[in-house]
Amino acid sequence: MKRVTRMKNFLLGILAAALAIFLAGSFATPITSALSASPTQESAVTTEAVHFDSGGFNIDALLANPAGAGKHPAVLVIHDSLGLNDSMREITKKFAAAGFVALAPDFTSRRGGTRTPDQMAQAVAQLAPNLTLEDARSAMDYLQKDSAVDATKISTVGFGWGGWRSFMLAASTPALYRAVIYSGTTPTQNIDAVHAAILAHYAQYDFRTTGNALLTEKAMTEAGKQFSYFVYPQVYRTFYVPGAQYNSAAANLAWSRTLDFLRK
Repeated sequence: MKRVTRMKNFLLGILAAALAIFLAGSFATPITSALSASPTQESAVTTEAVHFDSGGFNIDALLANPAGAGKHPAVLVIHDSLGLNDSMREITKKFAAAGFVALAPDFTSRRGGTRTPDQMAQAVAQLAPNLTLEDARSAMDYLQKDSAVDATKISTVGFGWGGWRSFMLAASTPALYRAVIYSGTTPTQNIDAVHAAILAHYAQYDFRTTGNALLTEKAMTEAGKQFSYFVYPQVYRTFYVPGAQYNSAAANLAWSRTLDFLRK
């Protein structure tokens, strides 16, 4: 019976992947470049290294603040499997240039010490999921106490490895305003508990993750939750960060859609 169930789930995944690819190639919105932050906005951003407590552990993070007094919406940036590297730091600064207080924790802080990129990826892979969620919730608490933050508009954006954690925050943190997922895995449980509206970005050639997009939409719709997603044609999983798989047009369009979603 278990073998039949596994085979059924496998076949459903393949079918979903095929449908996602078809939809991406046939009906996807044409990709156009989005406007990025101006040099003036970027130069006005201030950054600092901060720390916050999570269950007795000291978590390091990058905090980026926009220009201007008063309270701002905030974004918790959850890095991908390569950790809080230069690309994730630049994305955090871009959120600040767009008017958000942006906090990007280093989730490998529990393992201590500085690392090479390869060591960082290994450290991320060894992190316990439940502890990373605890750290994400502690990061939310940190933002809620920040005097520059509008506590009613704290969202999260998760990339790859961080996508699942952003999804889980939406299911476990009622105070979360919105969640954005980039190439992230959908949780297999707690869909009914999701509080925040979710926007997801998927790559056409990320077959395993993108193939589950239709199943995620079905589960969220049946649970009465707000979920929307886009599949970007002819791009790979990490299309959103500079590197071998980077696609500037898709990355810019996803960025524009992300900001529009967070500002609604």
